[in-house]
Amino acid sequence: MNDYDDDKRENEKLYSMDVLRLIFHYIVVYKKYLFASLFFVLLITGANLSVPYLLKTIIDRFIFKQGRIIQLHEYILQGNKTIDKKRLRGGIYLTDTAYFIFRSQLKYFSKKEIEDLEKTGVLSKDSYIPVEYPSFRGSLKNKVNNFLRSGNILLFKDSIYLFNTEILRRFKVQELAELRALDFKRIVQYVILMIFILLIQFGASYIQIIFLMKLSQLAMKDLRKDLFSHIISLEVSYYDKNRIGRMVNRVTNDIETLNELFSSVLITLFQDILMMLGIAMIMFSTDLYLASVVAISFPFIVLITIIFRIKVRNAYRLIRTKITELNSFFNETITGIRIIQIFAREIQNFTRFAARNTAVYNAQLKQLYVYAIFRPLISFLRWFSIASVIYFGARGIGLDKVTYGLLVMFIAYIERFFAPVRDLSEKFDIMQSANAAGEKIISIFKADAVKEVVENDEKDASVKVSVIKLPGVSERKQELRGEIQFDDVWFSYITDEWILKGVSFSINPKEILAIVGETGAGKSTIASILSKFYKIQRGEILIDGVDIEDIPYWKIRRNIVSVMQDVFLFSRDIRKNITLGSPYDEEWFKTVCRATHIDRFINNLPDGELEPVMERGVTFSAGERQLLSFARALYFNPSILVLDEATSNIDTETERLIQDAIINLTKGRTSLIIAHRLSTIKNADKIIVLDRGKIVEEGRHQELLAKKGIYHKLYTLQFSNLV
Repeated sequence: MNDYDDDKRENEKLYSMDVLRLIFHYIVVYKKYLFASLFFVLLITGANLSVPYLLKTIIDRFIFKQGRIIQLHEYILQGNKTIDKKRLRGGIYLTDTAYFIFRSQLKYFSKKEIEDLEKTGVLSKDSYIPVEYPSFRGSLKNKVNNFLRSGNILLFKDSIYLFNTEILRRFKVQELAELRALDFKRIVQYVILMIFILLIQFGASYIQIIFLMKLSQLAMKDLRKDLFSHIISLEVSYYDKNRIGRMVNRVTNDIETLNELFSSVLITLFQDILMMLGIAMIMFSTDLYLASVVAISFPFIVLITIIFRIKVRNAYRLIRTKITELNSFFNETITGIRIIQIFAREIQNFTRFAARNTAVYNAQLKQLYVYAIFRPLISFLRWFSIASVIYFGARGIGLDKVTYGLLVMFIAYIERFFAPVRDLSEKFDIMQSANAAGEKIISIFKADAVKEVVENDEKDASVKVSVIKLPGVSERKQELRGEIQFDDVWFSYITDEWILKGVSFSINPKEILAIVGETGAGKSTIASILSKFYKIQRGEILIDGVDIEDIPYWKIRRNIVSVMQDVFLFSRDIRKNITLGSPYDEEWFKTVCRATHIDRFINNLPDGELEPVMERGVTFSAGERQLLSFARALYFNPSILVLDEATSNIDTETERLIQDAIINLTKGRTSLIIAHRLSTIKNADKIIVLDRGKIVEEGRHQELLAKKGIYHKLYTLQFSNLV
């Protein structure tokens, strides 16, 4: 399956439960960070919800603190006309039968109830502003006493004054400040409380981000480690069918995308849901009338979000496909830059790149058009809700059903309610990217590993994590005698297209077996299945009399070393390319370098064995790279050595050194040499000739020459001047 198919399949849905399970299997390991993050999310949400409500309280109770007096006379009670005490909750207790109820509490009474209460004298028709525990001095005291005598100010308990709203206009600003001193003090207290809550929110946000980022990074570190461990444990056949660049992308970009999903979407999405539910509950519990006005926009939000999700998914899929095409073409161009320049195809490649680049641009524009419609629509609904609340709230204020503080609170909550909705576009993008990335990571985990693994019991069985257990190479003793037997071995890479057909041969310990044949005869395949890179379909392979399937992979890898035709060098220094991370033994290292004649090359370098190796060793000749591969193989001192056409790239000048290095390499160990240069196998203990997957000749060098068969023909083609 290619990248295009992956994108089409994985973006059919917004999220995948398998991907979510994959994330949480790694997250739950660090429960303390997870629960701490969720706790601080609750704290942050509570702080966000409380501030507008406190603002409402300040406005209604201390700034516009108007209200009326309600009298509970005996004759009303005797007439079975009762008033629910819950409606009086929050008012000021004036006398045993008199209460001051704030304007915000009148919403609990119907219009008819208010009219009836006003007619019976239970509810005052005039509005008052309570002034509690004032301290009057001088002229202000006299002014208040005059209004008390005229009945424009009422006094209760010698400490609670009710000022008629019209009377307050006759007081100067300084006098009002003195009268409302206690209110100002309480406003300051509430403001301090709000600042304290905001500081708690700031601190909680800071700690929550630290915990969340640490949690996500720890989880992704474990995922990256397990994914890498699994990747290097996969069968070689997996790499034959999958691009290396894609796997590199899985370990880097795709895991980072999952990290972004958890840190930027899942936790914030949980916080957004809590916030929206909290806002809805507060709105409907404080004023059903205004909450219903706001709720009118909810169906439109849901509808727009569904349409947006469908449209943006299609646009995103197109972008992914076009970017994949662009990246593939760019990678192919850079990889084959020498061929492009040799054949002067720069202009043609630039034209093809420009076409793909334009396709990406057009795809991005389609996504931008979707965003350009979604975001303004959400903003329109937000302002529509605010305008509706202001309109109906203003009418409610005139009818004593709505207070100024309630109106301000609703506007603040609307702003907070629509903020997560506005962010949905970014969240959709991240969720779709993470879903695609997670599915691809899971597909790698589902691929069969070849090494012994330890299943992590804490993780779900759907995600199998390979933890490779390989012994070190600190001890240089050989663990296998090196006896090899192929018994009627059949093998194919593709079903029924046999590469090896009933191959049988044996090698005694410390013998040298050479395999020759034309290209495609199956020589390298024998080396691959001996190293357990692939599994055979028929027959059996025995090493020291034990079926190779029963020998642990680590034992095979430590005792069978292959030197390939295409030498791969890592971007490290020469020493590390030879030791490959195993313990450095200076004496043994120098012995190896002398035996393979690589010391002549190393000694001429400015930094010697610490000379940096450029990518793939491009600054070294083919012969030098081959000598390095010989030194690498000998340093590990394997029981069985495989030379897979390891001398095909060697120039004639260095062939003598290579011949001598091969003698040192094969000394004291079972060796299997696959070679086109027949001069390197003259001294082999046994030579087998392959033709179309079958052994057609077998014997020593002179014996095969005497047979005048295929081996003689191959030898004659190379050394016709000597025969």
